Amino acid sequence: MKLSFNKIIDFFLLRKDFYSKLNDKTMWLYIGIVFVGLRDVFFAAVSMCSNNAEFRNNFEFNFKVMGILLLAALVVGFVDMMGFSYPAFDAIKHFKNRNESKSMSLVMIYSSQLTKVAKLYAIANAIITPVDLLCYFTGSMAVTYNSDILAYISSVLGILAYFWFNGVITRGLCVLFKLSNSIRGIVFVLVFIWNALLSQAIVYLLELVLLRL
Repeated sequence: MKLSFNKIIDFFLLRKDFYSKLNDKTMWLYIGIVFVGLRDVFFAAVSMCSNNAEFRNNFEFNFKVMGILLLAALVVGFVDMMGFSYPAFDAIKHFKNRNESKSMSLVMIYSSQLTKVAKLYAIANAIITPVDLLCYFTGSMAVTYNSDILAYISSVLGILAYFWFNGVITRGLCVLFKLSNSIRGIVFVLVFIWNALLSQAIVYLLELVLLRL
């Protein structure tokens, strides 16, 4: 029974050895920044189209708008990933064994671990994107067909996706920083709260950009 439960955890949160193999090469970091930025812009745009009739009626997609959105995706992707990675590193390093920290140079820690944490954040975003898309389309269908059941399913999917997102990040951080299981709950709470605040800031920033198009 315990073995089956561990397999389920490994399936949804990925195996620990996957996180151990993350490296500090920057190519996939740049790809992650672009992906996270495009994801943020896409979901912000569809949300605005769904909830703001004036924006939906006045929005006109052309080359100029596409260029602005791509530039916004690059900027927001960088802000989003760094906005998580730096605070996460500063918070998590307080849980690390001080003797281990002294054996490594601060420059090496920042250059290597920050890149890994940023990649971890991008991976978590990629994992939950299909669920977020399903959540969006289910919510759209709920409005179209005036279905309370579909609205409920959409809400549940959104909540589960957010917990899944933070669970993946928490497990990754615990592996990358070799944290003990005793503080895993504290790490999850910190990640959960910070991502909630960060997502609100990113949405507000994107809404300001979209409203000016």
